[in-house]
Amino acid sequence: MLCITFDNFGGAAGDLLPWPCPAGIPAAEWAAYNRIGLELGHPRILKLLDELRIRCTYFAEGYAAVLHPDELLAWHAAGHEIAVHGWKHEMWTGIASRDEEERLIQLAVSSIRGLTGQTPAGFRPPGLGINPWTDEVLAAHGIRYVSRALSGATDEAIASGVTATSPARVVVLPTDPALIDGAVIHPRFGGIFGTLDAAAGYDRLYRAAVAHETTRPEEPWVLVVHPFTSGNRAWFGFEDFMRRLVADFGASRFALARDAATQSIGARAPTD
Repeated sequence: MLCITFDNFGGAAGDLLPWPCPAGIPAAEWAAYNRIGLELGHPRILKLLDELRIRCTYFAEGYAAVLHPDELLAWHAAGHEIAVHGWKHEMWTGIASRDEEERLIQLAVSSIRGLTGQTPAGFRPPGLGINPWTDEVLAAHGIRYVSRALSGATDEAIASGVTATSPARVVVLPTDPALIDGAVIHPRFGGIFGTLDAAAGYDRLYRAAVAHETTRPEEPWVLVVHPFTSGNRAWFGFEDFMRRLVADFGASRFALARDAATQSIGARAPTD
């Protein structure tokens, strides 16, 4: 199943992105990237998803519900899942204590719930890593799955998606760091760390999605998309990518992250 997800909501991590301005990007444009994502990227993407009849998951910082309530509610009202991406995009493995993580998760969950009326079911840690206590903290706040990388995991563990030693039984939705728009696309075309132009980058991602869907369709294929990248300079690559996938597989093969976790992974989780 195809699981298209989004990260970073406007300026919830601060006005500037946490990377230096890349060569080839005007400094004034780079300084406005968060605003460009909100004012240009979000409307473009929402319109496309509505046209294609696809619902996705947005991993939003909890503080986005304070800074950008109308924009966040637009995603929620359109039927997209709102999940947690930290409070203000803290690098999760850099959090020094369980108490601090507890505070940040509580702030993020209560902020999103207060705006949408729903407790978020999922969490994606900025940096894709978690701490030894994270599962228990998430479970205590009603979060049922975590979208993270499985560093050093075996193929079998990645396929099962379940951390057998986790006392909280929070389900893992495996997220490959290579399947991030900004990691594939060159900064001149809206990416962050990549080497390809938008067309070539999204063609590579398209071929990866097709290969997955034709060999392991019961498992989730998780893509991470940033509106300041794929709603901006990489827009036409993203639009073409989505239209090609829908033409090949139909809208029914796309799943919310919470449903992908439940359907393909949660059914195999231990119940004791």
